[in-house]
Amino acid sequence: MTTRQQCPPRRRRFAAACPLPAWGGYGPGPFAILMWTPVLLIDPVLSLPRNGPLWLAASGLAAIAAVNVAAVIVAYRDRPWAGRAVLALLAAQTLLTLATTSWYGAHWGVLFTLLGLAYGAVAPPGWAPLAVLCLTAVSAVVPWWQGAPWTQVWVTALTTFLCGMATFGFHRLLTVIAELDATRQQLALEAVDRERLRFSRDLHDLLGHTLSVIVVKAEAIRRLLPDDTAAAAEHAGDIENIGRESLVEVRQAVSGYRDTDLSRELDRAKIALDAAGIKLRAEPPAEPLPSELDTLFGWAVREGVTNVVRHSGADNCRIAFADEAATVRLTVTDDGSGGEPLEGSGLRGLRERAAAADGEVTAARTRQGFTLTVEAPHRSAPDAGPTDLRARAEPG
Repeated sequence: MTTRQQCPPRRRRFAAACPLPAWGGYGPGPFAILMWTPVLLIDPVLSLPRNGPLWLAASGLAAIAAVNVAAVIVAYRDRPWAGRAVLALLAAQTLLTLATTSWYGAHWGVLFTLLGLAYGAVAPPGWAPLAVLCLTAVSAVVPWWQGAPWTQVWVTALTTFLCGMATFGFHRLLTVIAELDATRQQLALEAVDRERLRFSRDLHDLLGHTLSVIVVKAEAIRRLLPDDTAAAAEHAGDIENIGRESLVEVRQAVSGYRDTDLSRELDRAKIALDAAGIKLRAEPPAEPLPSELDTLFGWAVREGVTNVVRHSGADNCRIAFADEAATVRLTVTDDGSGGEPLEGSGLRGLRERAAAADGEVTAARTRQGFTLTVEAPHRSAPDAGPTDLRARAEPG
């Protein structure tokens, strides 16, 4: 049985549990626990005529039932005082149970089972198991002290222990399931955020570089026409090829499979810088890099060259690698007059990519122009055969 009306809206789809604000856990709801109260009180009620005075026994039984019901209901109340009230009510039920069972005998021993159920249901999780164990010992000692048969002692202790621990375990299980459900939802939201960030970063890196090259080549075509139609046609063909490649890359970015590599970006850097009239001096790494670093430095070359073409007004650009014992460092420098570096989408995206590889990105003005530095530690040995990067990125 559940108490759906007491569950907050954000938890209603997890129909098996309602919150216990007193302790921050979850339970099946107060009525699912209180339904056992009249069942466990049947034996003491039937024995009332044999216990005198009748009014005193009935009053004690009614008081136990009242504090039991109150403890369970208060535990599901979202109030600042709920925790202290539950402890007070459980203490009152414990004292009443000890008094009545000690006075009225074996037929009232089932009240220990009712108290164990209350401990397992609404006691603080930190000490509920210990409280149930102590109550189990007491539930065995009291009938033994009264001279009850060993079967009565055993049954009373066993039912007290099983009801208390089973209820506590069930509540803990509901709490863990609810927390896992909340964690799953949070992970799903974070996955959506990461995918949105990835797509935004890839789209900026792809289109920013490609559109910059297209603009530069379009300006070259405008300058060459109508005097040098052959060169203009060559630039127009480059624009067509770049557009086709960009279309493929955008589709790959949309599907989540977009990646890059250093050698390809060095080739593109030469094409883009030549179109902008900037002389390139490239010094690729002497040895092939691990795939993670190869991808990272590919994006770094793309971002650095895009900024040189768009903002520097430089005559020369240098791309150099320093492969040291523990780290690899890429430096993209120019001799232009670009302003101070701005933390735009491209630089933020590059920092995120570098952070994923435990690397760092530095962008700063120098006396000769602008410098972009990306440094990352070695991760593993290269997972591909050697590639002649120097042959693919000849100095311009």
